[in-house]
Amino acid sequence: MFRKNCVRPLPHCAEAPLNLTAMQMNRDDAFAELCRTEQEQILAKWNEAVFASYPLDMTGFARTQEDQFRNPGGHAIRLALEEIYTAVSGRLSSETLLRGSLEMFVKLRAVQDFTPVQALGVVYLLKPLLRERVLPACLQNGLLDEYLEAESRLDTVALLACDMYVTSRVQVFEERIGEIKRQHVQLVRWAQKKHKAGEEIQDVMSALNGGL
Repeated sequence: MFRKNCVRPLPHCAEAPLNLTAMQMNRDDAFAELCRTEQEQILAKWNEAVFASYPLDMTGFARTQEDQFRNPGGHAIRLALEEIYTAVSGRLSSETLLRGSLEMFVKLRAVQDFTPVQALGVVYLLKPLLRERVLPACLQNGLLDEYLEAESRLDTVALLACDMYVTSRVQVFEERIGEIKRQHVQLVRWAQKKHKAGEEIQDVMSALNGGL
């Protein structure tokens, strides 16, 4: 009898990790579905906030013109925000696609007259929207851990954006320095031509004065 009682718990112990794994998968799926139901509302507000950070002379066009070919910059921004949201919600389909979209988004911010905080702070504008739209339902359904993991994923995306931003800014500065050097070379050549032309005129005048 004693030995039978000792053996009985073993199958339950062996099955416990499988049950926990299945339960976690259900929780992850539940969180992903919750994010999916809130996606349209959250992305609309996030897009609005990001476009509002641009100068007034381009904000209206970027926000209202959704055609990919007439407004490639606005299209790239919308695509990047959607990919970030998908990754944060745990539904990342392609890391390559996320990196490509995020890199294009960062490059568009890097060429503007933004401070680093202004350029990348818009990524974190997603967090208050998540807390407003997603967190309450997570608390009601026991999905707090899944929500905290989503915020952690957003932090990871933000760090990746910082790394991309530094690289993009270095490229921008190098291009500006190259342009200044090219302008300097052109200016020196122009000055040399003017100086040479002046010397030739002076030689002609001297020759004319000498013949008089």
